[in-house]
Amino acid sequence: MRKVRTPTTYLAKLRETMKQVVLRIDDAAFEKFMGMVSLCPQVEVIEINESALLNNGSLAMRIRDAILQLRAENLLRRKFDYAWLKVAMDSTDDLPSFESAQRYLNYLHDVLQLGDLPCESSISKMMDVARGQLFHWTFKDTTDNSEIIRRNNIVKRFFNLMRGYK
Repeated sequence: MRKVRTPTTYLAKLRETMKQVVLRIDDAAFEKFMGMVSLCPQVEVIEINESALLNNGSLAMRIRDAILQLRAENLLRRKFDYAWLKVAMDSTDDLPSFESAQRYLNYLHDVLQLGDLPCESSISKMMDVARGQLFHWTFKDTTDNSEIIRRNNIVKRFFNLMRGYK
């Protein structure tokens, strides 16, 4: 007699040999990615971050608006000031993080569609300069208290704008 595999026993057996992978997918690519996943029966979606779905596209828009406001307030005075935003975003779980300065700049240009950006070396030179706790950084390249306060204020203002405080 031939044993028939039911869908539930098949999935149970399949789960024993499956790997669990956590991915962070850009909002713009989410629907395409889920479409590809649905074509592969050996892939099971375990969890989808609902808050990310509810804000589909709005996170990038909030980041873009915050940066534009920082520009309007003349807080991003020097090209390397964009490095503080990268370091701050990399240090939080609810914002995108970037493997390199170039990927960060690609995000600013391609996703957020921002122009007048610094070169990659302006960012990469400054990424390791900030030390300490977020909002209370010290900097290896300066001991000038007003410059330290100015740099920390850029990040504080960025997060206030991200949270919707004007």
